[in-house]
Amino acid sequence: MLSRIFGDVSGGLNKDELGLNAPTASTSAASSAPPGSVVKPTKVTVFSPDGGADNPGEADLAIDGNPATSWKTDIYTDPVPFPSFKNGVGLMLQLPQATVVGTVAIDVASTGTKVEIRSASTPTPATLEDTAVLTSATALRPGHNTISVEAAAPTSNLLVWISTLGTTDGKSQADISEITIYAAS
Repeated sequence: MLSRIFGDVSGGLNKDELGLNAPTASTSAASSAPPGSVVKPTKVTVFSPDGGADNPGEADLAIDGNPATSWKTDIYTDPVPFPSFKNGVGLMLQLPQATVVGTVAIDVASTGTKVEIRSASTPTPATLEDTAVLTSATALRPGHNTISVEAAAPTSNLLVWISTLGTTDGKSQADISEITIYAAS
């Protein structure tokens, strides 16, 4: 009976024939974007585990490829709302496939904003603790900023977490016009 299903099995079946070997480097690489290439998120949502989401209907403006449009946080009246009012707020970017991220470019209009780059196993983690820090808080300057991500594992969910809120036009608000993700080289 086995010979009709598997052919001649007199020598036994090896692990390759049974599909029991671990993936090789070539199969692992196939699940990630080409090195150095732009990875276009398929979806972006506002991640705000400590309260309501800031302008959720505008989140996609941070990945629309148009630097003239932007996602803005709410305007906070407390001069230091993070962490006084809540721990922060961020944008969760869902990638088309698990990718080793090498660089994240962020264009902002705000001054004094600090962000962390994090990964998550799900696009909707319950708490910030359900995410993993890939880069510590990095101060952004108005304009184009590039953040290197060192030795990260592949992820499909990347979080740009605003840990310190900056100011835009004198108001406590962060303003992100574009986020561009590059695969590791």
